[in-house]
Amino acid sequence: MRPYEGSDLPLRAAYSITELSRASRIHPRRLRRALEQAGVTFLPAGRVKLVSLSELERKVPSLWEGIKAACALGGDD
Repeated sequence: MRPYEGSDLPLRAAYSITELSRASRIHPRRLRRALEQAGVTFLPAGRVKLVSLSELERKVPSLWEGIKAACALGGDD
């Protein structure tokens, strides 16, 4: 997975689906469905759904590892 140009995913407690989708280059709807199927609990924040870092690490470790790797590759700009 390679991030789109200019993507930086800072380490935070929670991420929006849009941020995760940009970092992973997965369409937001597809990513949301995959997260739902993995049993990830979303944190509602107004109109935005957030995903906690602990949920990603515990329930979708492959996605989290891919995002970390993609961000590391993108840091050489």
